[in-house]
Amino acid sequence: MTAEPGPLARRWAALGQATRMTALGQARQALDIGGGTGRAAWPHVDEVTAQTIVATAETDRATGWPRLLLSDYARYWRDGARTAYEQPAGELRRRTATAALAAALHGQPYLDEAADGLLQLCEQTSWCWAAHERFAAEAGRVVPDVDRPFVDLGAAETVAVLAWADLILGAALDERTPGLRQRIRRETRTRVIEPFLGSREWHWLGLDGHLHNWNPWVHGHLLAAALFLVDDADVRTRVVDLVVDGLDRYLGSLPADGGCDEGYAYWWNGPARLAEALDLLDRVTGGLLDPWRWAPLPQLARYPHRMALGDGWYVNVGDGPARPSAQQAWQVLHRWGRATGDRQVIEHAASHRSHDSPAVTLTAGLGRAVVGLTDAHWTAQPPTAPPLPATTWLPDLQVLVSRERAGSTRGLAMSVKGGHNAENHNHNDVGSYVVALDSSPVLVDLGQPTYTAISFTDRRYEQWVTQSQWHNLPVVGGHGQAPGAAFQASSVTAETTDDGRDTLHLDIASAYPPAAGCRSWRRTVRLDRRRAEVVVTERWQVDDPTDLRLHHVIAGEPVTHTAGRLAVRALAGGVLVLAWDPSLGDGRLQRCPVDDPLLRDVWGDAVHRLVLSLPADPTGSFTLTVTERTDEHR
Repeated sequence: MTAEPGPLARRWAALGQATRMTALGQARQALDIGGGTGRAAWPHVDEVTAQTIVATAETDRATGWPRLLLSDYARYWRDGARTAYEQPAGELRRRTATAALAAALHGQPYLDEAADGLLQLCEQTSWCWAAHERFAAEAGRVVPDVDRPFVDLGAAETVAVLAWADLILGAALDERTPGLRQRIRRETRTRVIEPFLGSREWHWLGLDGHLHNWNPWVHGHLLAAALFLVDDADVRTRVVDLVVDGLDRYLGSLPADGGCDEGYAYWWNGPARLAEALDLLDRVTGGLLDPWRWAPLPQLARYPHRMALGDGWYVNVGDGPARPSAQQAWQVLHRWGRATGDRQVIEHAASHRSHDSPAVTLTAGLGRAVVGLTDAHWTAQPPTAPPLPATTWLPDLQVLVSRERAGSTRGLAMSVKGGHNAENHNHNDVGSYVVALDSSPVLVDLGQPTYTAISFTDRRYEQWVTQSQWHNLPVVGGHGQAPGAAFQASSVTAETTDDGRDTLHLDIASAYPPAAGCRSWRRTVRLDRRRAEVVVTERWQVDDPTDLRLHHVIAGEPVTHTAGRLAVRALAGGVLVLAWDPSLGDGRLQRCPVDDPLLRDVWGDAVHRLVLSLPADPTGSFTLTVTERTDEHR
């Protein structure tokens, strides 16, 4: 697929080859990072951060290194388990990165620890995770072919550790462990650089028009590898030119409203990776790139605070968790907000800054930590309150987020999505909604399960959390929604009024297969601030009304359940009341144990599903009203 060059590709070409080659060759000097060990070389690192890094490195040194076993790698093919290998592989990268930072701050004994980790990374049979090892799978093997490396997220994450460690420890490694840096360069060349230059068939290039977070994630790490580990000027320039081409393609695929169809959690490894790569290119070229006004970069930076419910909860879609780790690379967002001059972006990042906690998280990657620790604006940033806007409407993504009180987690909040069922990391969730009380979701989107061998195959929708039956959606004629881009919302209209009502209207009939016989299913979801309620209205026309149901997925503990009413104590402590026509009865309230560790970390040991049978009428309507029961609040 060919497309017209976007702003990044045009600007990069306009710099001219000679300027590009010179700038890339002087990347280390331009960044002015590293070049020595000891606290004097890191003037912006505060004591809390330095102590945390060293304490973590000391804890690591008291334990054995992670063991990467073939039997764990092979489990992907044997029983579908991915984490058995990916977790220790990730821990090896994390421990090596921590040791590299500790060595940069204090030298020995952490320099030897870092060198041990770097060599272990070099000696791995493969950097590719089993779930992505297409070459081995095609050959019917569980042992990767070392002569045919596959470039995936695992390879990109590994080479990034090597590249940034080389940047901050280069001279010290040469003195302490001569030959290690040459080994690092050899492995980088044979495992990543040559495969990247030698093929344009990597799916994450997006040449077929399918762009997703792999593109900036991999390209961004390849950029660091080229700048810090490739000494040949011609090869380095070829790599970076192709990286720019790939990033430009990803930038051009993003919607004008700044939405991320992969959700907030994946935003950190999609748009945020793009911003990091652009920042690195801009710094290396001495500000000649200046990308921060290019559409949709200013809007993309706003996505996290627009999706924030508060207290660590976020609007989630697809494989996104509703309560992702707070240990994110907030310095990336802070830099982005400063570059675009957006006060709310800065405030959202700063709301996660505490001088009682380290300035960077060690789990977000070595490159992110290094950039954060050399950013004086970030390390000196005092904490602020998050912006928590009252209303966000993303027309391209078709997501509406509304809260009862701007700037406050108190009270009701809702989100509704339209879209289609072929979004990246898709769940069949067209028209689904979330209602939260005091920031914590009660009518929920369950989010990401633990990935297994079926997670990204044609068996994906065997996973219960991906099915529309486990979202706040109707079952029509016994059918849930179907996957695919054709299964989408229509007649989508958002309304915001001066009297405090935010509403999304949409028809979700097209999200169901033809066998459902769904001619029209018009759903309206409204937050009414004056009445302090969320009202969901359904109006349908179906061929066969014998099996019409509404499913509601609930977090928290049911308090009372009678005909037409269910009260639920939210995870945050308040009580949310669902009310409907009592003539429809009390429905079926099912308790569903949660044994998946990722889901259990968010929702606890169980969730509930309220199933309401609708009238057997081919043309009918239904209303659900959601309010807070104030007499039992707290």
